[in-house]
Amino acid sequence: MKKRKTVKLILIVLCIILLGVFAFSAYKIISTLRGYKQAEQAYTEVANQFVTVSTAAPASPTPAAVEDTEPQGDGIDPEVSPLNIDFAGLRAQSTDYVGWIYSPNTKINYPIAYTDDNFYYLDHIPGEIQNANGTIFIDCRNASDFSDQNTCIYGHNMNDGSMFASLRDYRDASYYDSHKVIYLSTPDFNYRLDLIGGFVTEPTSFAYANNFDSPDQFMGHVELVKDLSTFKSDVEVKETDKIVTLSTCTYERDDGRYVVVGKLVQIH
Repeated sequence: MKKRKTVKLILIVLCIILLGVFAFSAYKIISTLRGYKQAEQAYTEVANQFVTVSTAAPASPTPAAVEDTEPQGDGIDPEVSPLNIDFAGLRAQSTDYVGWIYSPNTKINYPIAYTDDNFYYLDHIPGEIQNANGTIFIDCRNASDFSDQNTCIYGHNMNDGSMFASLRDYRDASYYDSHKVIYLSTPDFNYRLDLIGGFVTEPTSFAYANNFDSPDQFMGHVELVKDLSTFKSDVEVKETDKIVTLSTCTYERDDGRYVVVGKLVQIH
């Protein structure tokens, strides 16, 4: 009898523990989904207020545009930014916003922030709200105006495909064929990123070097990016060019990163 009572007590304790684990797991799942929804609403509101994205092809593209640059999948003229940003309104929300990034046919359509540390925007979204999605941001060791020879931009790899999650799709070489460029806008200029490479690396990688001691060092950096890339790009980079490195987490290795690197090209 005593043994049966002991077994019954153990079963009751195990049931309580399992219920506790279930309740905690359910709480975490609900919290995560709520966080995704909160971030999506915040970024949708910002985009709706301050951003117009045009995907219409131009009535008569210039011969130079047709000859020198391949048309993009949505009929976007690659020599004209599809982004029209109300930076006055955007920066009235936060003076930390220094740009906007847009990748056609993906979820990447976000403001870019800049501040004096690399931690705040890991877990804050518009409205100074704490949220695990965070905000796309420029490395604090860079200048905020893309004047460095390599500007590094970070964003989380979220399970719902938001933020920089789609960057990891470049691991499939065929994905690059339909996503060869990404667009950036700042209060002063519009840019196109002509992608040159993407690869798995670590947080201390050479990929995050922002300035170089010589043109040869920079060109060596570019060649290494191309050598390691999971896709092949024919984009040519000169020693006077600037590049941008987009970085997100990946899980092929412990504490891994996947970076996508593009040549910064000023457009209209």
